[in-house]
Order: sequence, then C-alpha cells, then structure tokens
Amino acid sequence: MDKERYPTGVLIPRLLRSMQHLLPRIGLAVFFAVMGQVTTVAIPVLLIHLAMRALAGETASILMLGIFILLALLRGIFRYGEHYFGHYVAFHTLAAYRRLIFAKLRALAPAKLDRQDSGSLLKMIGEDIEALEVFFAHTIAPICTGILVAGLLGLYFGLSSWILPVLALVTYAILAIWIPNQFAQQLQPLLKEQNSKRKAYVSYFIESLKSMKDLLQFQQTDCRFEQLSIKSKEVNQLECRVAQTNFMQYAVSFLVVGLSIMAFALTSLHLVESGQLSVGVGLSLVVAFSSSFAPFLELSRLPLGFKRAMNAGRNIFELLDEKEAEQSGQKLDIVVTDIAIKELDFDYDGREAGLYRKLSVDFHQPGIIGLIGSSGAGKSTLMKLIMRWYDWQSGEIALSGIDSRDIDKAHLQANFAYVPQVPQIFHQSIRENLLLGRTDISDEMILELADKCQMKERILESPQGLDTVVASANDFSAGEGQRLELMRALLKKADCYIFDEPTSNLDSLNEARFIQLVKEHCQGMVFLISHRASTMACADHLYRLEGGQLFKER
Repeated sequence: MDKERYPTGVLIPRLLRSMQHLLPRIGLAVFFAVMGQVTTVAIPVLLIHLAMRALAGETASILMLGIFILLALLRGIFRYGEHYFGHYVAFHTLAAYRRLIFAKLRALAPAKLDRQDSGSLLKMIGEDIEALEVFFAHTIAPICTGILVAGLLGLYFGLSSWILPVLALVTYAILAIWIPNQFAQQLQPLLKEQNSKRKAYVSYFIESLKSMKDLLQFQQTDCRFEQLSIKSKEVNQLECRVAQTNFMQYAVSFLVVGLSIMAFALTSLHLVESGQLSVGVGLSLVVAFSSSFAPFLELSRLPLGFKRAMNAGRNIFELLDEKEAEQSGQKLDIVVTDIAIKELDFDYDGREAGLYRKLSVDFHQPGIIGLIGSSGAGKSTLMKLIMRWYDWQSGEIALSGIDSRDIDKAHLQANFAYVPQVPQIFHQSIRENLLLGRTDISDEMILELADKCQMKERILESPQGLDTVVASANDFSAGEGQRLELMRALLKKADCYIFDEPTSNLDSLNEARFIQLVKEHCQGMVFLISHRASTMACADHLYRLEGGQLFKER
C-alpha cells in the first residue's frame, strides 16, 4: 500500500469519480437525512410552543394536532428515504467495485491469479470493498448532512442572538472535526498495523488449509495450529486496541455534548433574565440544540471508517493501476507438434540471478514428456511460460516453428489444456464444471467420454445426472475429481496437455487408472510433472530441471 502514490487528497476525488453515477442517489440520501433532522428538531420545539400556550390558558387547535401528525408522518418518510437511498448506494458500490476488480483480474489472468497472494485477494474482495461501501453510504452522506444541518441551525439560533449560533457551531466543529482528527492520529498507526496483520493471518490460514494433508503426514498440525492461534491473538489484540480508542472517543464526544448543553442552557437563561428572550423562546432554543447532535455524533465516529476506506482505496487502486501484459500477436491457426526453447532467461521479479539462464531445449511428439526436479526448481513455471502465462526477459519459445510472441495470447492458450495438482471443482452443475461455458458439446459426447474415463456410472448415479449441482469438491473422491479434470481437458481437444502433479493426492490404484487414461486418450503432446517415481515410469522422455537447466535422462 503506497500512501505517497495515493495521498488522501488524490484518493478522495478518484473515489468520487469512480462512483460518480451514484452521486445523485447520495444527494437524495442527504436530502432525506437533512429533512429528517429538521423534523426531529421541529417536533420537540413545537411541543414547547404548545406547552407555553397551554400554560397561558390557550387550548390546542385541530390545526396544530394535524401539524403534529404530518410531522410524524414526514419523519417516517424522510427516515425511509434516507435508509432506502443509503442502502441503494451501499449495494451498488459493492457490486461496482467487485465488477471492476474481477474485470481487472480477468485482464491480468492467468499470471496474476497464479501468483496473487490469496489472503490479500480475499481481503480485498471482502473487507476492502466493504470499507468503500461504508465510505460512500455512511461517510459522504453524513458529512454533507452535518454541514447543511449546522448551517440551518446556525441561522435558526441566529434569529434570537449572535452568541447562540457561535456556541452551537463551535460545539458542532469540536464534535465533527476536532475530536475525529485527534483520534484519527492515534488510529492511523493502529489501522496500518491491523491491515498488515489481518492480511498475513488470512494468507497463513489459507496456506494451512491447502497444506493440511502434508501437515497431517508429517505430524505438524499441532505446531501449525499453535502458530495460527498466536497470529489470531495478535489480530484480536489490535482489534481491542482499535475498539478501546473508539470507545474513548465516544466518551469524550458525549462529555462535550453534556458540557455544551449546560453552556447553551445557561446562556439562554441569561438572555431570558436580561429580557432579550422570552421564556418560551429560550426553552425552544435549548430543546432544539439538545435535539441537534445526531448528525455530528455520527461524524465523530467516522475516523475508523474513513481511515479504513482510505487504506482500502489504496489497496484496490494499486490493483486497478497494475500494468497489464502487452497484447501482441495475431490469431494464427497452428497445430502444436513441437516446442523449441532457445536461450531463455526468466525470473519473476527480474533478479540478477534468474530462474532460467540461457535455457535451451526441444520437445517433440510422440510420447509422454516427464519433468522432474526439486520443489521450486521451476518445472511448473516452465510450462506456464510455454502457455504464455508470463512473458520472459530474453530468448525465444517457438511453437511448431512460430515464435509464441507472434501469436495472440488468448488464441495461443486455446491450444493447451492444463490440469493442476488440486482439481478445480466449482459450485455449478457437473455439466457446467466440464464445459466451462461452451455450448458446442452435447450430453451424448460428455457421457461417451465419461464412459471412457470410468465416470459415467458415477455421473448417472447423481440425483440429477449432469444437472446435479456440485456443493463442494468433497462431493467427489480425489480420484473422481482428477478424472473430471481429465474430462474437462479432453473435451477441450487441445494440441498439448500439461499435467502438474496430477497423482500426488491419489492412492496407487487411482494413480494407475489415471495414468492409463492419459496414455489412452490424450492425443498430441503430453507433459507430466511429478515427484512420484511410479507416475514418471510412464514417461517416454524424461528431463530433470536443475540449476535453471534441463538435462535429459532418457
């Protein structure tokens, strides 16, 4: 998060421009809030007026009762309008920013999603967008409401004496400006630390879920849970410190309210005693002042939400401003039969000692090409470079003799089918999970392939067959999940299939079944990455990646 790049003075106008289509609704929310506050003050002032007339022996007229009923109805209407347009702004802000983020992630995919810290991304989609929703729905409107209400009340008090509006406006300024600014200075470092700790905790938690099988295998779950507990306590401690700061602010705000009412009442009493005000007018002014604090007390509670919104805005605009990969190349129709890598240099962050240095290798059909090497050696990364998930610093990758950078990236990736280690099963129907939006494949084709992949009976046994909605990936066993992934890849009819640790979560029987299906049904180039010797036994060509270079072993 770069505060120098996104200072508050630049951030707020940009936030307003990004949601300018919602500004008329925010204006309506402000209008209803101001009118609601006017009726809130008017009702007790009118009661004082009636009480004074009653003390003078006058009776309330039907007209006055009608005015009371009208004010009560208007108060309800104004309150409804304020909440209606406030919620309208809130929900549309959530939707708009999520659309912007998802569109940006699609533009940056697959490289961004491959390397984006999942904890940061989940925090952005959840907490950060909700913080901006609070800013637009519950920060801008209260600020505008407070300014307008202060102006109207200042004029009302000024009709009786110049000192009363001065006292009122000073009180409103203390509640809405001075107190929030003082506590904002205390909250800023706390929120910065809280943002960092929460992001780290969410990332650590997700990593723990992903690696649970390995933790169980190496009996490290207790240690991991202990670390999670420590990080959780750190986050909770920061939450408590933030809450304590806010509670202290509330206490100071209400102390100011109490003292200011006392000062206003004493001032009004002095004006009554000096003959400048009547008793009725003095009481009306005190009651009006005592009823006027709601918008300013709401403003006094804004620092926490405002600071969080500014931090959230910096996080979101940092993503939205991220430079997209240059779209180059033409939609050339090719069939990938061989892949030639020449003098390839690549590293994720451009370090001097790159992941690959002058890597050269040629891959040809036929046969399964196996890649082995230690974790982090770059096996998966090499496949992602071939698919152009990333662009490299120097060198060339040629597909069937054509430089891959001369081919449109999306068009090129259609020639590849990538099967990850963990099956990606979505909360959709089985059919939608397999087709991913395609409409050119019939149910008969799907079931025919399912029969070859030993999944037909499992699909037909499901409550609605292909229309069965998958509640979670746990609806299928590890072997079934990998066979669904294989079906998805085969339905793509790609030129090149890449299997990244596809058997790491399978037992020996399901491993053998999966490898047999790959050998029987994958036509074209096949790359297989695995640490299992039993899996790599099927490879016709075996390469070891070590020290940024490939060495052929068979």
